[in-house]
Amino acid sequence: MPKVFLSGYAKLPENTTAQKLYNHLVLVVTVQTPEGTILDADCTMATELGRRFIRELLTGYDLHRGPEPLTTLLAQTYYGHLRRALQTCIKGICTQFDQLGHAHPPAP
Repeated sequence: MPKVFLSGYAKLPENTTAQKLYNHLVLVVTVQTPEGTILDADCTMATELGRRFIRELLTGYDLHRGPEPLTTLLAQTYYGHLRRALQTCIKGICTQFDQLGHAHPPAP
């Protein structure tokens, strides 16, 4: 099972706990290729609960679907201050995946 490591970055909003610790939000994922399935995720959120929530939300997602379904799901379930930064990171990861040439699922 080939894997790739992808990352997305976004500036953190001011006056958040994460911004006190970091300048940017970093979201990283490992992805099974060419299937596009996110195997694991981690980010520089300040709390373990927040990192676990994002990990559970992203794990299993098929990057062939693009960022929109995932950013929409995030908007419907995550009400923290980092929502826009997380959405930016997700879009960056999807762009990186597309650049790998795996934008469309392999033919059966």
